[in-house]
Amino acid sequence: MALSARYFEARCLEALGRKEEAADIYTQVAESENPNPYREDARVTAASIFAARGRKIDALNQYEALANEAQKPALKAEAAVRGGMIALDLVQADKGKIDKSMAERATALLQKARTLPGPGKFRAIAQVGLRRLQYHTGQYTQLLADYKKELDELPEAAQAEVLLLAANSERQLGNSKEAEALYRRLIAQYPDREEAKDAAYQRLINVYNSDPSVLSAAVDEFLATNPTNERADQAKLLKAEALYKQQNYTEAVLIYGELRGSQLSERLRAEAAYKLGLCHVQMKNVPGAIEAFTYYAQTFPDSPQVPAALAERALAYERDKNYDAALADLNTILARYPKAHEREASLQLKALILGQQNNTRGMVETFRQLLKEFPKSSVAAQAQYYIGKAAFEAKDYKTALTALNAARQLNKEQYYNLASLRIILCQFYLKDRAALTKEVNNFMAESRNGGINVPPEVLEWLGIEYYNEKNFQATEKYLSALRKIDNPGNVKPDFLFYLGDAATRLKSLPEAEDAFAKYLQTAKDPAGKAKVLLALGAVKIN
Repeated sequence: MALSARYFEARCLEALGRKEEAADIYTQVAESENPNPYREDARVTAASIFAARGRKIDALNQYEALANEAQKPALKAEAAVRGGMIALDLVQADKGKIDKSMAERATALLQKARTLPGPGKFRAIAQVGLRRLQYHTGQYTQLLADYKKELDELPEAAQAEVLLLAANSERQLGNSKEAEALYRRLIAQYPDREEAKDAAYQRLINVYNSDPSVLSAAVDEFLATNPTNERADQAKLLKAEALYKQQNYTEAVLIYGELRGSQLSERLRAEAAYKLGLCHVQMKNVPGAIEAFTYYAQTFPDSPQVPAALAERALAYERDKNYDAALADLNTILARYPKAHEREASLQLKALILGQQNNTRGMVETFRQLLKEFPKSSVAAQAQYYIGKAAFEAKDYKTALTALNAARQLNKEQYYNLASLRIILCQFYLKDRAALTKEVNNFMAESRNGGINVPPEVLEWLGIEYYNEKNFQATEKYLSALRKIDNPGNVKPDFLFYLGDAATRLKSLPEAEDAFAKYLQTAKDPAGKAKVLLALGAVKIN
């Protein structure tokens, strides 16, 4: 009696429009123990209400139970189909991610419906559902193996859908010729069906993937068939993408611009708007790039590509020497999008722009932040070099040595000479002769020109330091290198006397004579000249 009362309570609530309450009571009735004459009707009604209200999991549970419990084969088949199709909808419910357990439930229900005795329409729906499931879960090869076995048994509408799924599967597998043949067959065999219209568009994707060079003509042919506005715009987008891939930015930019006012989904309009900006970048059209990325950021503020658009706009501003605007975009990326892929590049560009503005402190702080956040950055060498260069210019030579040495170790090809020359000067100003000697020797060994790029004052200092210690070989090494420098700056010709004297003591008389003669040509000090004349005379006598 109680069970009957609950069942009719649910009927009354349903009649009053309180359907969700009714469905919950129907579920309770269905779960009641035997004898239960209301179970099947309660499950059918509850499942129907749940499905209509979007409570798909609840509906699926009821249909699944019916597929196992129902006494009538027709009801069993219908429940299996309805449950299977709901499970199919739920397979990719989470942003395209495949729910494996839901796929298994869908497969079990649809396979059951396919084999149960009952009306043929449910068997056909189950067969199509299985092909859809195979496609959505990436089972393209299995779909192609299965669809041919049952295609002729299906009604016309189902045949059209299965052919479309088969053609798309061939395309997904990269079998462009087989896909083309199936698309053409479908269009010819079912010209008035929606699947044929969809096939005409899907065929364009196949052409885009296999031979983009002929896509423009194929799109123009498609547009001549008067497709829906949305499909026409999707075809135009494909054409623009093919032109972009072929680096035909002049034509692509026109189509991308036209698609701003299109019937495309927001995601595709955003994609087209972003590519419009990239076209302007490739064409070196700075004002066009700035306008395009401004439109993108304003129109699609929630798009995940906003940081990339701001980064591209910052680059355009930087090329236009509008440094303040570039910094504003970079600071927006760094503040609002802490996990953006563009963060590392934004820190680099910000530091370089601050350097352009002679904001040395800001540049160094930004490069240090980059190294802290991205210790293995591909631009770590550049960051270390500029940190070291700034410290060198501030006469903080110890800090400069550490950073400059790191720069050349990270990227010897680009920073060895630049960093080494400043390292040499740091050690020179610190009067660290041992470290300076080692550094200059290494630099001279690495250099193809014998070290003439070593600062003249460094060579002079080392040469005279070693002369005073009577290390004449070292004196000759450094002062000989100094002598090869055409313009030694503020270095006085006195070093030539030390070179000549060291060469004399080493019995390198031709070099000594040459050094003394060069001194006499350039020196202006009478006393110095007299001393050198005496030394030169002694050399000639020997």
